[in-house]
Amino acid sequence: MNGERTARVIQLQRYPGGVAQGIRTALFDGRHEIVAAGPNAEFGFIGSDPYQTNAYTGLVVPATPSAAIGGARYLFMLARASFNAGEQSSDNRGIRLVGMRQYAELVARIPAGTGPLGSTPASGTVTFRQEIRQPLWHPLDGAISWHVMVVGRSSQRDQRNPSNADGLCYMDSASPALLYQSLAPYAPPNGGRPWGTPMTSSLGNIHELRYHWRDRYTQRAIDIPINPPCDVALYAVVRQNDPATNPSFGEGATANQFSALSPEDQFIVAYSAYAQYGTIAGSLVFDQNIGEGVP
Repeated sequence: MNGERTARVIQLQRYPGGVAQGIRTALFDGRHEIVAAGPNAEFGFIGSDPYQTNAYTGLVVPATPSAAIGGARYLFMLARASFNAGEQSSDNRGIRLVGMRQYAELVARIPAGTGPLGSTPASGTVTFRQEIRQPLWHPLDGAISWHVMVVGRSSQRDQRNPSNADGLCYMDSASPALLYQSLAPYAPPNGGRPWGTPMTSSLGNIHELRYHWRDRYTQRAIDIPINPPCDVALYAVVRQNDPATNPSFGEGATANQFSALSPEDQFIVAYSAYAQYGTIAGSLVFDQNIGEGVP
């Protein structure tokens, strides 16, 4: 009986309000989210934070259409986590992938003074944005795929290259970056395919915005155990669209026809000469060595 009471006390200390509430050790790291962030030139002259950096959430897709570089798709590393070990016992769950988020947007970068802009601003480029909310939407000659992969420790690659920069890395990366094998013209490594093996068949090649950025439930949408040592990585592969292929309305179009379109299609039609994929982002959410009874 005393042994049973002791076991209950030990278990209760990890419950909310217990004696160990808020205390984490190497074996109880808790839930954490890894979010893509990288350089964004739009913040170069104002800074994106009090530290005067130009980094922001997500990575900017290059404006050069894939059709102009032989159909090459841009390969991005969005989020990556390394795990050396995880405690497994009757009380501890080890390491688990419990959620992820996806974000993609359209942008129209219009030079100042160019229609439909007026005289303000006098110089520079104005960027309009439209978040892509429809899960299956894509422009006529563009697409994004998402890939959650397990990368073994034995497959580390030499990433040294003088062309490397913030958010740009040769072959592979441990942090968010556009991956390249060559830059002039751009060519992705590994034939444009993500490194590693799919975490599961349903997550290895995602063609839609399945886990929306704004949906709070996406942080608890999945529950997949991880067997360390390994890295878990979220890649995105983007075929950048060519604005020349965007649809546009002629003079005979009516307001009712325009209003019947989805927000994404309205944006494409309104800025048909400019609209492209802009920033993409993703995140991975992990539970690391959480007691089974801990919410």
